[in-house]
Amino acid sequence: MKRKGLLSVILLFMIFTCSEGTNKTIESKREKAITSNFNSFIENAWNNKNMDSLRSVSGKDYIRQLNGINVAENLNELEANMNIYFNGFPDLKVTILNKTIKNNQLFAQWSFEATNTGIFGETPATGKHVVVSGYSELTFDNQFKIMHEKIYYNELQFLQQLGYTLNEPIVE
Repeated sequence: MKRKGLLSVILLFMIFTCSEGTNKTIESKREKAITSNFNSFIENAWNNKNMDSLRSVSGKDYIRQLNGINVAENLNELEANMNIYFNGFPDLKVTILNKTIKNNQLFAQWSFEATNTGIFGETPATGKHVVVSGYSELTFDNQFKIMHEKIYYNELQFLQQLGYTLNEPIVE
């Protein structure tokens, strides 16, 4: 009788241990795929301005938000949005300072450094150098492609580095 009880405990332990190992293997594969696609997104798409790379790591219904405002709702809009930065800051460099992956989400602290030597949106070049830190939250689909990106940074700090100032409001 004691043998059956001991065998049952050992069998349950083996089943639990094997299934836990399988879950860790799946999680490890997911993290590797997410990390690989994210690294390609930063190094190839942003730092090397490679739009083919962007398409290979992004879902077709990609959504990008900057400080809570939708700026892209598909890949064509995303490319157009990125090109605004590429035109205004040809030497831009994004550096990842820290990143964490949880399930299908990646959280990253980053730094953007560049010199405004081209037209940025509709504004002429200022020749000013900027360094901006921010935070991104990216969600990946089941094929580990980026489907949603939320970006937060201090836009006032960015604009002040370009030479813009805030004026007090006119109160009547």
